[in-house]
Amino acid sequence: MAKKTKSDGRDRPRGRHEQRFEPRPNANPIVSHGLGAVGALAMGVGTWGQFGSLVSDTGLEPLTGGAYILFGGALVVGGAIWLGTSGEPVLRVGDGGIAVEKGQIRRMPWHAVERIEWRAEAVRVTGKDQAGVAMTLVVPVAKHPQAAAWIVKEARERVPSVVDVPDDATIPASLANVAESLSLEPIQVVGMRCAASDQIISYEPDARVCRRCERVYMKTKVPDTCACGASLAELKPRPKTA
Repeated sequence: MAKKTKSDGRDRPRGRHEQRFEPRPNANPIVSHGLGAVGALAMGVGTWGQFGSLVSDTGLEPLTGGAYILFGGALVVGGAIWLGTSGEPVLRVGDGGIAVEKGQIRRMPWHAVERIEWRAEAVRVTGKDQAGVAMTLVVPVAKHPQAAAWIVKEARERVPSVVDVPDDATIPASLANVAESLSLEPIQVVGMRCAASDQIISYEPDARVCRRCERVYMKTKVPDTCACGASLAELKPRPKTA
């Protein structure tokens, strides 16, 4: 019987993950929750004062000013909702690059990031999305402190040549376990072009993916070093043995 050969793990898909960062609200949560409670109470009082007589047999007349109390309470609740939310989108940072979650997910792979710079207390990222369309993302530290920190941290590890962020930039330290961790599907390589030869990959086993920036190469065209600087020695074809 033929002996089973052990796999070196190169052909097994590697687990891909990313972190999901929600923006900070416009105000302290205690303030927004307190206003929401006051507004809800006012709406309840105004509703009962205005319409309670319709469902009660007491014969009481509608409360004078009930409609104004109801309207004022609605305004306070609306203000509490605005203070408790943010106009900034949810961001994702991880193996798949940097993604904006706004209705649909628009993603900029690491290999498509052209520049990351520090400007006006924000991390500014320019590059292209998965469709090759130009994309610019501004991440204010005041609203997205940990997303900004993780973008810079990951970029320095994956594509350091495009990072132009000074060491004294007022970016907080990246912290673990502060965001929701999500699993990503394996990268879809069919239909993509080899980064070295521009050849279209039509068969998944023919593709090799850089683990650092996720550039895709044809297995017969894998260079010694990826454009991001990572060694690709483990992805090159194995020498044939007799």
